Amino acid sequence: MEEWWELARSVPGTLLLVVDGTTTRLLVSFDRTHGRLQRVINLAVCLRSGVTDHPRPSAGPCPSVNVEETRRELDRLSALHAAAGRVFDLCGMFLGLRAGPLWQNWKAHHAAALDHAAQAQHWLRSAAAHARAARAADRMADSFDRPSPAWDAWVDASLSHARRTIWVEMRAQAAVRRMCEAVALEFFDAWMILNR
Repeated sequence: MEEWWELARSVPGTLLLVVDGTTTRLLVSFDRTHGRLQRVINLAVCLRSGVTDHPRPSAGPCPSVNVEETRRELDRLSALHAAAGRVFDLCGMFLGLRAGPLWQNWKAHHAAALDHAAQAQHWLRSAAAHARAARAADRMADSFDRPSPAWDAWVDASLSHARRTIWVEMRAQAAVRRMCEAVALEFFDAWMILNR
């Protein structure tokens, strides 16, 4: 029986790792990607306005690489969170902790964190697709003389997708923040359940 208590007591620490990883790595990754995308947009706007001495945005790595790195980190943290939830649920069953409002609060916060993580994954997949589309449109623009109607159209398409990438990624970032808040509440619920 003591092994079950020991295992259950490991869950709050795991939840803290998820919160820490979210705040120190995941949200920083969003900021890095936003900065890179904003530079791409600024360069494209300069080129669109006739400034031609800037390098093309397509010269650097595609911002979708940053988005995919963020998505992989979210995958890792989500898997860690889900495993902690399964362990705590099993321990709760064996230790008789699954009764009362504290347990219901924990379940609700755990489910909310899972939902927010799934929403963030959806938005990150969409952001990566828009980033790849922006890159493809930018490369197409490179194949035309500038300025020309075709070049203008492809640069406009690239700008549109780059802006959409930022907007969608901001939605993902908001979902990650909500996930982090739910996991923090889940931590406190688990702590109170184990120490009552």
